This record gives sequence, C-alpha cells and structure tokens, in this order.
Amino acid sequence: MNGRMSHSRRMYTGAVVIATMLMYMGMQVSAAPERSLQRLAMHPTTQNDIVLHDDAPRYTMVGSVDVRTRTLQMRQTLAWVNHTGASIRELPFRLYANLSDFAGQTRIQRAFVDGIVTPFHYNLSHSIVTLRLPTAVRNGATGVVTLEYQTSIPLDVGKTKYGAFNDDGRTLSFASAYPLLTTWQGGMWDITDPDTKGDLVNSPIALYDVTLTIPATHQLVSTGTAITQTFTGDTRTVRVVSGLQRDFTFVLTTLPVTTRMVDGTRINVYVDADEVAGSAQTMHYASRALRLFNAQFGQYPYNELDIVAVDASSFYGVEYPGLLLMQAATVAKPSRLERTVVHEVAHQWFYNLVGNDVQTDAWVDEAIATYAQVIYLRAFEGEEAAQSELASFQQQYDNLIERELDGPVDQHMRTYTLYSFNVLAYAKGALFYEALRMQIGAHSFGRVLQEYVATYRYQIADSDSLYELATNQCTCALDTLYRTWIRP
Repeated sequence: MNGRMSHSRRMYTGAVVIATMLMYMGMQVSAAPERSLQRLAMHPTTQNDIVLHDDAPRYTMVGSVDVRTRTLQMRQTLAWVNHTGASIRELPFRLYANLSDFAGQTRIQRAFVDGIVTPFHYNLSHSIVTLRLPTAVRNGATGVVTLEYQTSIPLDVGKTKYGAFNDDGRTLSFASAYPLLTTWQGGMWDITDPDTKGDLVNSPIALYDVTLTIPATHQLVSTGTAITQTFTGDTRTVRVVSGLQRDFTFVLTTLPVTTRMVDGTRINVYVDADEVAGSAQTMHYASRALRLFNAQFGQYPYNELDIVAVDASSFYGVEYPGLLLMQAATVAKPSRLERTVVHEVAHQWFYNLVGNDVQTDAWVDEAIATYAQVIYLRAFEGEEAAQSELASFQQQYDNLIERELDGPVDQHMRTYTLYSFNVLAYAKGALFYEALRMQIGAHSFGRVLQEYVATYRYQIADSDSLYELATNQCTCALDTLYRTWIRP
C-alpha cells in the first residue's frame, strides 16, 4: 500500500482472443477451476508455477452485480487442503466488508459442507463467520465448503471511508468483497480484527475461478484474466481465472482504457477521458517500473497489470494482485504520480509474490516497496535523483526524532500510531535498505534482492528473512546495522 491516509489493489481485456485460444486448443470451460485454464492468467515464463502449487486453495465463484443497489450476489465454493498439522472442525472466514472502514456488508445466506447444509455463526463485530464442520478434516485431507452470500458497497464515501470499497459514480470497487479463509498461525486460526492503519489482507497463495454477470454498460476489471464473455440482452457474463495470488478484487467501471504490451504483460490503464496527460504518464511510469523490476527482482508473474483511477482520500494508491487502484487526484498530480505508481508496481513483488504478515510484519513489504522508488530513480534519473529521494526519507525520519517518536521499524501494526507507521515502516525502513546496500556493496545487494524473491516466491517472509540472506551473501556481521535500524 502506498500508505493509508498518506502515501499508501482487473476486467475483461482480450477475452475474445483468449476464448479463441481455448477453442483452438480444444479446451472446455467447466464450472470448476482447471490447471490448464489458470495457466492462461500467468506470464508465459511462469505458467509452470501452477504445477508446483497445485494444492493451493481454490475459490470458485458464480454470481452477479446489481449496480443500482450496489450489491454482489454470489455462490462461492472453496476446496482447501488441510496443511495445519491438526484435524480441523471449524473453518473461519474473514468478511472485510463488515469492517467499519469499509462501511459495507457481507451477509451469509446459506452454508454447505460437501453439499450438506451447515450452521455458521459470526463474531461480535461480524467480521468473522465460522462454519462448524460435521466431520473433522484430517491433516492432508481436502475440505469443500460452499457459501451463498450477498455483499453491498457504500455510495460515494471515498473521502471518508475506504475508496477501494465504494461506488464513486464511474467505478464500483469491490475490494476483498468475499469470505476469505483466515490464516492458521501458532496452532490456531487468526480471528482477531485487523488494525486498519495499513494493509489488511493476510492470505496464502490461492487460485480463483470467477464468473460474474454484470451490466453491459460496464467493464469488469479484476485480478486474473478474462477467458470468455457472453452477452444476453443488456448484461454480459464474464469468466475470469487467476494465477497464483493472495486475494481477489474486482471493479466495474465506465472509464476508458489505454493498453500497452511490456515484456509480455499487457498493461491496462483506466482513467477519466479528461485526464489524457495523467493517463499517458501513468502508463509511462508503470511500463518503466515493470520493465526495470522484471530485470531487478525477477519476472512479474501475470500476463496483465491493470490500473484504475478511483475517488479516494485514504490512499494515493493501493495494490491487489495484478490490479492497482489509484487515487484520481494523484493521477492528476504529476509531482506525486510517478512515485506512487512505482511503489504500487513494486508491491506486485513485495506483498503478492513474496508475502508477509501485514499486521505483525507490516514494514517487510512497505519498506522495500518504498526503497524500490530509489532503485527506480537511480536507474532512470541518476544518482542525484536517488539521493534526493533518500534525503526526503531522512527528513521525514528527522522530524519524527525531533518529536521524540522514534522507535523500532519492526512493530505490530497495533503499536504504531498512524504517523509513526508512515515514517518508520516506509521512510526509516527504506533508509535501512540503503545502509545495507552501502555496507555489502551494490552488486551483492542486487543479488540479495533477487535471491529473496526466488527463495520466498509464493511463500511468506518475515522480518528476518532478507537480513539472513544478506548475511549469507556477504559473509559478514550485520547485527549492529539491523539492530540500529530495525530492532531496538
């Protein structure tokens, strides 16, 4: 995220082409996720990654959106392999729409386990719904659960609530608008309400197969790739399949789109027609960042990257797998736009490809995505521009010190204030990476970043992961540096 309240996640494009490919290949589009279809959402060089993670959770969703009432009606089936090490009798799902920052609602209508109607109950805040399984799912076994639900989004609350979950008049944004299985941590399910200062979604890599019926007046932009679409009267039905990703988000929009191919990935930018310059600049920055980070970090895993302008005040930009939502005002402000686009593109590697717990280790992705701005400026504008960016981070950090609010970068989200989070996790964390680069050398530092992505690709990294790789790379002592910047 390019910072909540400061500097803070895809649609039918090319569906006819992909549907033609499916017909040519003799592939049938069924109601269940298929590995051969999921590969179509991946970049040609990463498609075999699907095979390596064939036991990832699989979400299959079929539903429709009523734009008049701003509601999503959905039937969702999850096939989940139990890797917890225990027999499981309950499955809790997180309902992000019911958090106060979202100002919406997800209401479960019916639940089934292996086709049998199953009781469920909510926690006090209604942000968690838990199914009591009729039979325990043993470790290593697969459980199949189905939920029928309705999710509603608010109208025109982008200036006061979360603009990624909102109808702003041009775009209806359904960020994380579905029941997402919570994570298993420390021998139990994590069912605590998240702190909303920063990012919210913790999830392992999963696969999604989503079919939505929407008004023909709107385009569907989502994580994943549209493989078919059909028209019936004044509606269109679009089927989207995903690659390996940590979340599913979609928007319906009437905004015009511009498109460009970069390194085998199609970038789609949806911006108001009056913002011609902002649209062109957004595309330019995203293209440069994608090409650079492919070289610096490893191949971007998907065949699409979508960017949509929305009416929001609580973020400049926010990332979802293969989909960036940009504050419309940021698109219209060149001085802020470049760094925001670069930061959010970097999150496709650091948050999505390499995951982290965004509540306990929030700095892990935010610091490195912020430092990616320095990497970008150093590559395209030279050392002076990179040093100027670092000086701005240093000034933010100095101001924090003057206010006697300095602290460790490595904190749980609950222990930050909003101000300290935006300085410590972003600016101070980025300064740590520059200090690390200076100590081990630019060449070794570049190799550490590549090794970090390769080692934790589709996995979860923690606060020590990159530090340990850097220590091994330089065969030197980095304890003092790490304690000085990251831990007390």
